[in-house]
Amino acid sequence: MSKQVISRDRQELQAADLNHIGDYAKADIEQLTRDSVSNALHYAGGSVTTISTTEASIAPFRLYKEGAAYEQDTANTLDLFTHLPLVTQRCVAITVWGESVETDIEPRDFLIDLTTNETQPDAVAMTRLNKANVNMVPGSESADPQPPTAQQQTLVVALVYLTTGGIDRIEMQTQHLLPNALTAQTRVGKLEVWRKQAEPAISSIATDLASLSMKTNGLAKHHQVVEMAGDIARLKNKLNLPSGLSSYQNDYFLDDLLTDSGAVGFNADVDNGLLFAPDATAAIGMALFNPFEPAVHRTDNNVVLPKYVDKARIQTLGYAGDISISQYQTQTQVLKEYTVPVTRYNYGWRHNYWGGWYSNYWYNRNYHYGYYGWGYGYYGYAHTTYETRYKLETVTNSINGAIIAQTFLVSNSMWLTQCGLQFTQVGATGDVNLIICEADGGKPNLEKTLAQVTVSQADLHKYPVETNVPIPPVLLESGKRYAIAIITQGDHRCATVSGSNYTQGTLFFGTDGEYFQGDLTKDLMFTLYAAQFNQARVEVPLQSISLAGGISDLALDVAQVVPDGTELFFEMQVGGKWLKLGEQDSAHLQTTPDIIPLRAVFMGTHDLAPMLTLTNNAITGSRPDNALVHWSTTRTLPAPSSNIQIQLVVAKWDDINHSLTAELHENGNTHLPATSTLVEEPEGGLFRLTLSFTPTAISSYAVKTIGQRNTANPFSILERTDVAL
Repeated sequence: MSKQVISRDRQELQAADLNHIGDYAKADIEQLTRDSVSNALHYAGGSVTTISTTEASIAPFRLYKEGAAYEQDTANTLDLFTHLPLVTQRCVAITVWGESVETDIEPRDFLIDLTTNETQPDAVAMTRLNKANVNMVPGSESADPQPPTAQQQTLVVALVYLTTGGIDRIEMQTQHLLPNALTAQTRVGKLEVWRKQAEPAISSIATDLASLSMKTNGLAKHHQVVEMAGDIARLKNKLNLPSGLSSYQNDYFLDDLLTDSGAVGFNADVDNGLLFAPDATAAIGMALFNPFEPAVHRTDNNVVLPKYVDKARIQTLGYAGDISISQYQTQTQVLKEYTVPVTRYNYGWRHNYWGGWYSNYWYNRNYHYGYYGWGYGYYGYAHTTYETRYKLETVTNSINGAIIAQTFLVSNSMWLTQCGLQFTQVGATGDVNLIICEADGGKPNLEKTLAQVTVSQADLHKYPVETNVPIPPVLLESGKRYAIAIITQGDHRCATVSGSNYTQGTLFFGTDGEYFQGDLTKDLMFTLYAAQFNQARVEVPLQSISLAGGISDLALDVAQVVPDGTELFFEMQVGGKWLKLGEQDSAHLQTTPDIIPLRAVFMGTHDLAPMLTLTNNAITGSRPDNALVHWSTTRTLPAPSSNIQIQLVVAKWDDINHSLTAELHENGNTHLPATSTLVEEPEGGLFRLTLSFTPTAISSYAVKTIGQRNTANPFSILERTDVAL
């Protein structure tokens, strides 16, 4: 209490002293109500119900006004007969208001003479009551009746809608109820459950926005596509082949199908064009400079992610029973697993963006290429992505046992790192095989397995202790359905929740080796933990590569998974500066250093980051040879020809320091070109070398391409076309 009456022995006691005892307590209670609950008008109780067609009853209630409580401790009957509308409808407001009244009149003696102690009786009120009153305020009669306006200092607890026949309905005004701590606690509990389910999706919105931005960045507008389609149509009409054409063949050097690498003197590379082969090479593994690098998390299978903590992202709550795994049929389950794909990064004199650009721009070939700029000498950079996520292996794995599975929907992409299971019974024997796989048609598909972990029987815990199963980090993409599958021969039971608690998945059990049966009445109790990364950008030093005599080219075969909205790139240290592979400066490796320090840079968000797998012989350093010799496979013509033309499209050509020619080889005979013409192409800064041959009619031949360079940068051959007329 903020105030308190002080009493002492043999002290005069006045009426005000006694009144202050109640007044001080009343003032504190009212202040506490205003500070901690509300200082507005509220009511508690006061439920209004129908008694008859024209009568209603309001239960006992309390009115709270600026912290003071006014009470009505008896039920009141409300007669609405006089307010019935004559023709249409009417709304009557049941209002309550408070007043202070003095009650309990009792006789009391009052001292009127201090000398004689003479007293005089009087009837006085002994109680001051905060009384709550009820009133009815009728509104106007109308086909669409509106609530009447209540007077100030009154509170509407209910609206009674009347028709000519009596009470139509009663609407309690629950917005005026006094806030209740127990009700608030219940609502907060529900909000906390919702938060656990919704927070992962909400917290990763930044990642989804970044992913959406990357997907939409660079998309062509509709009018651009229409204009392009028109141009292509016109080009098709104007494109004519020679009238005497009998056979032609093109090689874009995107693969070695038309290359005879076993021919005598072969010395070339077919890799995004026809390139000079390396003069010397050195290969090292993709490895951390510090095996205990604190900025990353490295798993036993050499998966590297930026440092993270595990956070629950998907969870089913509310224990409702359990399910026995052993009750289902024991069978052999066949798994087919995904593996991490490989992306090739090339940087240096030999490698450039020209090959991919040329085949895409002119021939609409399905080939991935990357271009990050070029400078003097067309010093280039290219990358080839073979798979964007995971690559499905043909190797299978068989596991024997009974199986249950739970599907789930991933609303936001995440790196799954742990799975929490609840076992209500642990059998005496039987390890548990936990599989994370994709779901096709809403059912688990074990032939698209992303991760498989075996948990020994000794490591299983009984509910409510969670059995936490670490999983090698695996990417689960937003908008896709996946499944947790449990295969075991043990007599284990798993906890379940009600099927109405989790609506984004289904519990399945195996009936034979190929079919899953769903159960809509229950779901598996589980928790999926995902990586929450400590930093959005992480730089990780890698092992350096060295080659005696110098390095002018780098090739990286990187086993990686880069989700949308994230980026993984590599940097090299040249001249004491860290330079991103692919920057426009053309002279990064022009000095051919003997040793090159490397590092990987992970860019993402707190919810998502790229992944890198450490592999052997993933990084190759080299420098190109000065000579190029390429042999094609032998061509057989539909008819003998004595007029054959070879065309070579060349990038990075230096007419002073480069030389290039071709020969036809037929049954041990060598045919040299009769004429040679080099012209610059109108687009792209390329050159086309045309070689004409006039041998005695021949039916088959192989093309030998010969190139030379001195100290100049090497050129690249993007296309070879041979036409027999």
